[in-house]
Parts: sequence; C-alpha cells; structure tokens
Amino acid sequence: MRMFVLDWIKMLKITDERFTPPKDFNLADFMRHSFKVIHDDLYSVKVRISPGWARWVGEKIWHESQKITKLSDGSLEITFRVAGLDEIKRWILSFDPEAVVVEPERLKSMLRNDLSKTMAQYVGSVTVKEPLRMDLYRSNKGS
Repeated sequence: MRMFVLDWIKMLKITDERFTPPKDFNLADFMRHSFKVIHDDLYSVKVRISPGWARWVGEKIWHESQKITKLSDGSLEITFRVAGLDEIKRWILSFDPEAVVVEPERLKSMLRNDLSKTMAQYVGSVTVKEPLRMDLYRSNKGS
C-alpha cells in the first residue's frame, strides 16, 4: 500500500484507471501503529518528559498506543509502539530539551545526528540559556 501526502501533489489528471483495495485490507489496522502517516517497522519508544512540561504533554492523547507513567520527580515516561521513527523523532524535537529518549538506541542516535548538524550551524553565534519552562510560558501568556 502506498501513502501520498496531499499537500505535496502538484498536478492531478483524471483517468479511467481504477484501484480496488484487497478485500482483507483494513485502513484502521494498516494505520494503527503510524505516529502520523508513515508506515514502517514497529518500534517500542520510551520518552521522558520534564516536570515543567509533564502536565501539558500528559493531558493529550498523542497516539493510541501511548502509556503514561508519572514519576516521583514530577516528570512523565511515555511509551509508544509506533511504525517508523522519523515522525516520532520530529515530535520529540518539538519539545527541545524537555523530552529525552530513553529507548530505542537507534532513535537516540538519529536525534544525536540531527542535533549535532543543527548545532554545527550555530557554533560561535549562540549562547545556550536555560530551557523554556512551560509553567512560566503559561503564566506570562496572557500578559
């Protein structure tokens, strides 16, 4: 089964060609483990979310397989069973330093590689400051 991102389609042409999905095909089953749309090998992923972002991240359903464990320091561990690592990698990067991959090692390696390339673009031009805390963001949001 092939997947297409509609936003990437630049030209359409109506033809007489027809596609009949296999009788045993079930879209919900096919997409069950996809984090968004990519369908690939299955991985178990465990991510730790910082205490400052735990409430915001924990109040949302990100994937049907997610299991959340609240830790004693106020952080969360979220586990997923997902098809492919690229989409969940982008999701993790969206939290900056507030999310840390516990497993699998392959995903950690992918993130290290991407982050080292990003840091190389800014070497010498950026000073690393304290990470943004979600609780401060929310309290100042209305100001």
